[in-house]
Amino acid sequence: MTSQGLRASPEGIRTAKIALTDKTLSQHKLAVSLGITRQPVSKFFAGEPVSRNCFVQICQQLGLSWQKVAGLPENIAFQVGAKVRTDSIDTDKLVYELRQKRQDKIHDQCSTLQMLDIAQPILLSDIYTNINILEEITSQKWLEISELLKDFNPDLNFNRLGGDKQPRSLPGLEAALRYSKLMMLGKPGSGKTTFLQHLAIECNQGKFQPHLIAIFIRLKEFAEDAKSENEFNLLKFISQEFLSCGIDEESTTTILAQGKALVLLDGLDEVPSSQADKVTRELRRFTQYYYKNQFVMSCRIAAQQYKFPGFTEVEVADFNYEQVEVFVKNWFFAVAHKSREDGEATGNLFIHQLNLSENQQIRELAVTPLFLHLICLVFQEKAGFPFNQTKLYEQILNILLTRWDEVKGIKRVQAYHNLTIAAKKQLLYHIAAITFEQGNLFFEQEKIQHIIADYLGNFGNNNTDLSEVLLKEIEVQHGFLVERARGVYSFSHLTLHEYFTAKNIVENHQLNFGENLVNQITKKHWHYILFLTVSMLPKTDEILWLMKHKIDSLVSAEVKIQDFLIWLYQKSGSVSTHYKAVAIRAFYLVCVGRTPQDNYLRERLVQACRHSFVYSAGVVTRKDNLSSCCQLRSFIHTPNYSLECALLGDIAFNPDLALDEFLTSTLTCVSELNFALKHSLKNAIFIDHVHALSIAFNEALELLSESEFKQVLHNLKKELPQTDHNSHNFREWWQTNGQLWGQKLRNGIIKYRNIGHDWQFNQQQIELLHQYYDANKLLVDCLNCAVNITPLIRQEIEETLLLANCHIKH
Repeated sequence: MTSQGLRASPEGIRTAKIALTDKTLSQHKLAVSLGITRQPVSKFFAGEPVSRNCFVQICQQLGLSWQKVAGLPENIAFQVGAKVRTDSIDTDKLVYELRQKRQDKIHDQCSTLQMLDIAQPILLSDIYTNINILEEITSQKWLEISELLKDFNPDLNFNRLGGDKQPRSLPGLEAALRYSKLMMLGKPGSGKTTFLQHLAIECNQGKFQPHLIAIFIRLKEFAEDAKSENEFNLLKFISQEFLSCGIDEESTTTILAQGKALVLLDGLDEVPSSQADKVTRELRRFTQYYYKNQFVMSCRIAAQQYKFPGFTEVEVADFNYEQVEVFVKNWFFAVAHKSREDGEATGNLFIHQLNLSENQQIRELAVTPLFLHLICLVFQEKAGFPFNQTKLYEQILNILLTRWDEVKGIKRVQAYHNLTIAAKKQLLYHIAAITFEQGNLFFEQEKIQHIIADYLGNFGNNNTDLSEVLLKEIEVQHGFLVERARGVYSFSHLTLHEYFTAKNIVENHQLNFGENLVNQITKKHWHYILFLTVSMLPKTDEILWLMKHKIDSLVSAEVKIQDFLIWLYQKSGSVSTHYKAVAIRAFYLVCVGRTPQDNYLRERLVQACRHSFVYSAGVVTRKDNLSSCCQLRSFIHTPNYSLECALLGDIAFNPDLALDEFLTSTLTCVSELNFALKHSLKNAIFIDHVHALSIAFNEALELLSESEFKQVLHNLKKELPQTDHNSHNFREWWQTNGQLWGQKLRNGIIKYRNIGHDWQFNQQQIELLHQYYDANKLLVDCLNCAVNITPLIRQEIEETLLLANCHIKH
């Protein structure tokens, strides 16, 4: 200690540096978080004298005892402290007293959530899920559309418009610790208010910034009170709230002047536009005058153009997979009132179903907390996800257009008063349809404004300036459009883009629209549009017939594929089962799809392996699992046997089907072994395929009764060397004999079971069969969701699925 202030001891400096590292702070960030200049922080770590107030603030921010850092004995420290910093000790005592008085108020303000369509409030501590934030604002990136598309894969991404390379994020609490002035930007329903309430409760309980007093302010309420009193004075507003807790104005001012408050300012975008400028000016004045305090402000992204001095802007990130899982399990405990154990079990079932391929669109919406809450409500009511999800999308549309603001008591100024809610919906459908038909998932701002201007022309308004205002209204107030980079937009979720496009077709279709629509059936990205359209059409006979004829025409001119379909018909007819014939045809179509077509596909695999494996000194080492290559080996990519399951449902055990399933697997394993040898895959991979072959082979033998074919398989099994003790011997044996052994197996399966044929499809035929399979799966889904279809039409379509031309005519 000196007459000028306090200095850290050598040991204190070492302790402080460790604490600085542990909190991932730099000296600059520490100074910013305290609202002071860099100079006293530099002096502190250099062991130079620092003013008593700054010294204590630095130690408190680092979570250290200022007495110990200064190297003062405990018994002396109290006496010295009492002597030299009476004001500081009085302030600390005041903070303690005020925290006690404010505790109940903060608990009342922030400890519960009023969730949409839930009658009673929900405890925040029961439902809260930690959020992440992005330090780089999405809309401020300088990216071209081509750059956004580069990493975009709708089949792989959890949020299909989120990009394959997810931006770097950090936990919300860490951001709140790192920055003393934080502006939280986010989409509607992204969890901004919930996060601010969580900060208030954590501070109130001494778990976050325990040396500060939490002040939670809904800016909409401040604006309303200020307007009624015609005085936009935030200090007065806070003082009045503190008075209700028994705290006088002098104490309130002292706390703010000493920087002892955590000020949480929620919902800047919810301030009525007539008061927005006055509120913004008062916030700027207040945050600059009381700069020592910590501030966290929330606002919808793109709603606030003014940049508050000293504030770091961050964006609330979409939920990741882990956060979705935590939220769901919390939801079924807190909202559905299940026990923790039952909530966990229901949550696990929810997550399992969410991960199924048919729920991809729901999975995409689940990254937004508000939408995830709605999805949980639907799941609870139906004990599963609906096959037809259009009602869920319509509910989301209505919530974002009107209900979300109504629930929160917000009345926003409309850019164009003549545009009703119904007209706004039509505008969204119009934008979606035009951009989707043009193949544009991302679009320039100028392009979207032209579409809006053309639409407004229908209402006799040719004011082109209004289109930009209306675009911002759709973005800010409703959140349907999102700025993905500077001047580049997309719909917030690809699912909504697809739904709006389908709605436009249903509500605005013209004569012969069905023919134009079914012409898109070979384009995979149009499939969900077709499915949604059929599910919403009042009459579906015509479009379903058009789809059926279009699908049959895809392969009508291919002689080899027609021969294959004839075999499919004959083979399925030889099976004794209670299932419909079309379901058995689907089963064998899948079986053939899992059997490699050696000639063409092997060449494709070599090319694919350049991306999936790393070659080193003639040896292939694994970079990723084999799944990508295995998928290329079959001309039909059938996750979970989707067409088969759509027709059969849960397949009960049938000995014929089971036997052919295992025999098909043996042929697949043989091809895997040949591939592993040809490309010098490491021994562990080779042995995996050997074991898989052994399992499939033995299961097939178990299913066969005594017969000539069973003896053939027994003889083939005897030829295989044992692998238990020496896998090297098996590899050498297969190198010499594998091709011949595999051919004998294939010949036996063809002779006795009429499966396993090598159809020798070329590349074009394989791609055509891909399209044929996917289109048939789509047609089956449409049959299952169609409401008004004539029973006879349904029967005729089902009975002629997966048939050759000659059998359809017959």
